[in-house]
Amino acid sequence: AAFAIPYALGRLVDAGLADELERRFILQPKALALYQFFTYQFLHGDFWHLLGNMLFLWVFGNSVNSKMGNLTYLLFYLACGVFAGFAFALTGDGPCLGASGAIAGVTTAYLVLFPRTEVTVFYWLWFYIGTMRIRALLLIGLKIILWDNIIAPRVSSGIEVQTVAYSAHIAGYLFGFVVCSLMLLIRALRGSGKF
Repeated sequence: AAFAIPYALGRLVDAGLADELERRFILQPKALALYQFFTYQFLHGDFWHLLGNMLFLWVFGNSVNSKMGNLTYLLFYLACGVFAGFAFALTGDGPCLGASGAIAGVTTAYLVLFPRTEVTVFYWLWFYIGTMRIRALLLIGLKIILWDNIIAPRVSSGIEVQTVAYSAHIAGYLFGFVVCSLMLLIRALRGSGKF
């Protein structure tokens, strides 16, 4: 709804109003307001940005929610986003929007809670289409965290304009991992097995 309302306002009513709403609610390190640490998490650059975030939230978030319960999960999710936004505000100077930092935290919480699980991955390589199962540890640790956020940005540095808030992702991963591990340590949660 937070994505659809400004989008609909811009298309149907007044593009200037939609732009003003987005400008007010995105995270702006040069003009910070406390509410922006929450509101930026619910805005997205376009439909594909929203779809990508919702896919990862669906794959990993449902299981984490089932372990934490609805209220704890909601507070955890928002806290991941706030921490990610704080890290971005310290390291970035442009505006930031999207749920990626919060979802990064949920993803590493999944890794802490379900370290031995496998995730089914869809692949499409020219004429080869199918699925394969990959251990969550490999998918999240090597592909999502290491490759997508640390190696790939350095390899493609200078080739494309950076539009990804990598510092927010890394902060979200770190926060989700640490907080979920502490919750296990104090027995506020129960995991599904050791690494």
